[in-house]
Amino acid sequence: MAEAVASGRTEQLAPRLQALCTYALKLTREPAAVTEADVAALRAVGLDDRAIVDANQVVSYFNYVNRIADGLGVELESSWPPETAAERDYDPFAVPADLLPWVTVEQMRELDRVAVDELGLSLERMLEHAGRGLVAVARKLLGGDVRGRAVLVLAGSGGNGAGGMAAARQLAAAGAEVAVLLASPPERLGAAPGRQHAILLAAGIFARYAPGADLPDGDLVIDALLGYSQEGPPRGETARLIAASAGRRVLALDTPSGLELATGRLHEPHVRAAATVTLAAPKAALRLPLAAGPVGRLYVADLSIPPAGYARSGIPWATPFGHEPVVAVAP
Repeated sequence: MAEAVASGRTEQLAPRLQALCTYALKLTREPAAVTEADVAALRAVGLDDRAIVDANQVVSYFNYVNRIADGLGVELESSWPPETAAERDYDPFAVPADLLPWVTVEQMRELDRVAVDELGLSLERMLEHAGRGLVAVARKLLGGDVRGRAVLVLAGSGGNGAGGMAAARQLAAAGAEVAVLLASPPERLGAAPGRQHAILLAAGIFARYAPGADLPDGDLVIDALLGYSQEGPPRGETARLIAASAGRRVLALDTPSGLELATGRLHEPHVRAAATVTLAAPKAALRLPLAAGPVGRLYVADLSIPPAGYARSGIPWATPFGHEPVVAVAP
């Protein structure tokens, strides 16, 4: 019966249930279109007036409660299965897209430079914030609790990979079962990802370069392969890992790998993410129509760059992080 209600194909139901489902559907979607003929159809299958009133009350009450819950962002009970709660796509603090500055790659590079060179923020400090942003959205995708959940991080050789590895450590600390697959040998990692990799190894967290290896089964894949500086189609082991992530639930860091932010080109292969956590400010290419499928639900994570950093970078800024350090972007 649940399948019949969900699909709208009620012909296999008993006549009384079929008539009730038809009436409930019309009362829910087109209440002003209900006529005496719809009530007569209920009488024809044996329902008296009291039963018809009861049916109307039940349908109307459930519609009322659902609209209250959806309209106010009421969360599902903690006893509901995590996969059910994970599908909820409502955030009462979501920021309308038009209220945010959508920055270019050049503006983001300048913001990073100002943050480090002029304000004295260390790259490692900002990577920790990037990791926390990923972990916050990973919790949302996994129903609010990462304990015992299997998470695979795909890490590149640059800053994006370093942020992914910072998230891997934080997820492990939160009780997740974490593994990291590198897209390049450890000796080819940059300074920041190299330090993050060393920390993972010292902590006993699996973080290896295993070219050609199958991706293990898991609950979530984090795409930390290519960041906002990516140019051209993905190649080598990076391309293989992207292709292997197809069909998995993926959370992308800053941009889905394969979406070149500087040019707005969507290369093959590319990641199709359930959600993307972009850092500091949303990138303009993430708003292109072709990016909607690869990006999924878009979030912006605070890197703790003060307003002066945005002002010196020529970015008009009114912080969206008053309620949360990670905010959803409403269409």
